[in-house]
Amino acid sequence: MQPSRRAFLLGRRPAQSPWAAFLQRLGLLCQGSVRDLGESGEGGPRAVLVPTRDADVAHARVLCAEYRVLLALDGAEGPFEAAPGPALRVDPSAMSGLVRLSGDVPRWRAQPGVPLAALAAAGLRQFAGQPGAMTLAEWLAAPARWRAGQCADSGVLAVEAMLADGIEETLGPFGEADIQPLRSVTVQRLVPALFQLASGGDAFATRDGERWLGRYRLDALKPEAPATVNLAHLLLGHGGTLAWVQSVTLAGAAPAPQLAAAAEPPGLATTRLDSRVKALFDPDGRFPLFRKME
Repeated sequence: MQPSRRAFLLGRRPAQSPWAAFLQRLGLLCQGSVRDLGESGEGGPRAVLVPTRDADVAHARVLCAEYRVLLALDGAEGPFEAAPGPALRVDPSAMSGLVRLSGDVPRWRAQPGVPLAALAAAGLRQFAGQPGAMTLAEWLAAPARWRAGQCADSGVLAVEAMLADGIEETLGPFGEADIQPLRSVTVQRLVPALFQLASGGDAFATRDGERWLGRYRLDALKPEAPATVNLAHLLLGHGGTLAWVQSVTLAGAAPAPQLAAAAEPPGLATTRLDSRVKALFDPDGRFPLFRKME
């Protein structure tokens, strides 16, 4: 007699694997769709979540922490360290709201799944010529090769993000003239530590003339005048390894030329700096980890 039939006749359910339990609970909590890619693939169990609301990702983060499942942005550009355990990829394509905000200066608030073609059609010139099907989340996560100290060329004004511990915060302009407070204790502790890193020797070594050699744009805290500090620029190039982006506030910008990737792998100072930024944002490794380049 087959085990499943025996369990049915005896009134007992077959034991459920932790992965199956995780997916079952995820499916019950989320309004979006969950697709199981199986437990026996290379690297371990894998699944894809297509959320339809921010709460779906918030529920996923809690369950991922409970079941020790990595939470990754689907389509993010690495390279990443191989994840030996279970991983959930989150595809934001169903979250594609785009609204123009009121005010004299044209600004848009976009959800992470908005395709770049829609942003270009709205008049955001920095997206002209970009891959039209790429989502805003993928673009924000891709290597950011603006000149050092000139992250403002991206047109990113603010980012609403969910951090690794579940705290939701708006990252934006940060200075004496800016009245948007940092609401969470997490970010109130994070920001001074980042400024300290940005003023240290590793950050000095990571800037090579106009080129910023690190993946994480810590130079956003040392912008070239007339730009001022904007914490949102810390997520440029983050690869989905620091936070989950819920929305981005954008202004139009001229298509700024981006520098090519550095010809040589980053040095020890740059690698160390990126590792410290990662540790500050994600000390428990909830999100993927960039692979160290040899």
